[in-house]
Amino acid sequence: MTLRTRVTLAAGLAVLLAVLAMSTAVYLVERGNLRDQIDQSLIAEITHGSTGADEHGVRPETTTAPEHLPLVRDAFMQEIDRDGEVVNTFDNRPLPVTSGVMAVARGQREAALFDADVDGSPVRIYVAATDNGALQVGRSLSEVEDALERLVWTLVAISGAAVALAALVGRLVAAVAVAPVHRVAKAADTVARTKDLSQHIAVPGGDDLGRLAASFNTMLDALSGSLAQQRQLVADASHELRTPLATVRTNVEVLTRADELEPDDKAALIADTVAQLGELTRLVGDLVELARGDGPEEPFTIVDLDDLTRRVVEVAGRNHPSITLRLEVTPRSLIRGARPRVWRAVSNLIDNAAKWSPQGAVVEIAVRNATVSVRDQGPGIDPADLPHIFDRFYRSPHARSMPGSGLGLAIVKQVADSHGGTVTTDAAPDGGALFTLRFPPVEENETTPDPANKANSHRLLKRSSRPAQTRGRS
Repeated sequence: MTLRTRVTLAAGLAVLLAVLAMSTAVYLVERGNLRDQIDQSLIAEITHGSTGADEHGVRPETTTAPEHLPLVRDAFMQEIDRDGEVVNTFDNRPLPVTSGVMAVARGQREAALFDADVDGSPVRIYVAATDNGALQVGRSLSEVEDALERLVWTLVAISGAAVALAALVGRLVAAVAVAPVHRVAKAADTVARTKDLSQHIAVPGGDDLGRLAASFNTMLDALSGSLAQQRQLVADASHELRTPLATVRTNVEVLTRADELEPDDKAALIADTVAQLGELTRLVGDLVELARGDGPEEPFTIVDLDDLTRRVVEVAGRNHPSITLRLEVTPRSLIRGARPRVWRAVSNLIDNAAKWSPQGAVVEIAVRNATVSVRDQGPGIDPADLPHIFDRFYRSPHARSMPGSGLGLAIVKQVADSHGGTVTTDAAPDGGALFTLRFPPVEENETTPDPANKANSHRLLKRSSRPAQTRGRS
């Protein structure tokens, strides 16, 4: 069922319920008015044709029967004695004598009104006490029933016309209201068919449908940007993989004639091949990390950042024996995040600092208030490189002769963004570069570190004891 049809049905149903409620109220009010008029006319017949009644004619104690029953329009009378015998009647149309009528005739009950059936016709009867019994006057309700029947048919006709008009107006309104939705659907179909994410739709206004159109355009822009990044990533990865793959292929082809090579040349060729394979391995690992960062996040737990950084420094110290790593931590610096990814980000910052520091230099690492800062003693960062330092595959001219792919700091930026944090870089006061990785802190009373974190740390420590992946500074 389309939205237009649902809106049309909803409008028709709402009007139908409203008309039914109003028609019912009109019917009940009109029925009460008509019956009240009948009751008043019956009371008036007795009070006008008798003596001894009060000035309003309401429930007189006794009524003197008229000598001759008056000829009243559409009404008939009869008089009964205290024993219920009819002593006088009009038009030979007897009215029923019930126990209630007998009670009024014997003075045990005041005047009363009730419905009865006379010769198959509904009759409204009023009975009042007289000196010798009771006087009954009745009037047919046929005219009331006929009037009510005409009223019912009139209300049905009005209700049907109102519902039809409401459905028509509702359909017209729905057609106008859902037009932006149709435009969104059409744009979505066009995007699905052509793969062209530039197909935007006009925003009609600031209402809900206008916000829907704006949200759809925003989604298209986000998808377009994501697709452009994926294409750029594939293009950059192809470019970066081409050189080491070509080198490895050439080396393998040469090694097929290893018996023709001198032992020293053969050993150098094998060492170069192993180095190139290591570079390929690191590059593929970085690409996998970046690709995983664009997908669903790993489950977040409470991570003790100072403990994690301490273990990362232990691994980095073994991988960079010529660099002194000086760590300063503030205990219980808790964050909420994916521990393996936080480990990777901190490790990349330390590896990058060690790479750019000269032999024998000191790399200073500090952890405080959910923040990790890493300072090296390298040449610093050229101001021209600052806007691009966290871009994927970006490498400054000074870094092109050094190992690395330009993905290390991009991974740090991606981890920071996915955890709601930031990463910044600045010139250190005494030279070198200072990188600061900030995470949203977690209060200690909110929760405690996951007991599994300690086991995870040992697994990461064991896995990372292999040669470290050196990151090139962007």
